[in-house]
Parts: sequence; structure tokens; C-alpha cells
Amino acid sequence: MNGTFNGIRLRKITSRKITTTDRGTTLYSFRASGILPELEAVLRLQAPGLLILSNETVEGTIVHYSANVQAGYEVMMESVMNS
Repeated sequence: MNGTFNGIRLRKITSRKITTTDRGTTLYSFRASGILPELEAVLRLQAPGLLILSNETVEGTIVHYSANVQAGYEVMMESVMNS
């Protein structure tokens, strides 16, 4: 699947996962494969994140990220659920 994260085009989003917590927040994680130096430049803990896919938009705060040459990038954002 393709999309953008903070304005950076991601051509290979290989997975995504949504988890709802008891605290009223949603954790949204995704993996992107490949080496993306421009993505590394915007990955900062507690920084705002905006992921745009063809069928949804997720806005939140980056709470975790990791990079691996073989596995690619994993990013987790936290967003507050609207009541």
C-alpha cells in the first residue's frame, strides 16, 4: 500500500495495526520497507505525525519508532479518540 507520512511519500507500507487502550487513546502502528533518509529526518519522539492513506487519515503523536536495514521502519503514533 502507498501513502504519505508528514509529507514524505511511502511506496511500500507493508503492515498497519490499530490498538485501542483503556485510557481513551488509539495506538496506530505501521511498517514501511526500504531505506528512506527523508523519513529518518522527521522521526522524533513526541513529534506530530500525519499518515495519509487512500482510505484513511491518521493524525497523532509519535510515541515509538525503529529502523532496521532488513525490516524497514516501524512507527507508532498515539491519537486521542474523539467522543
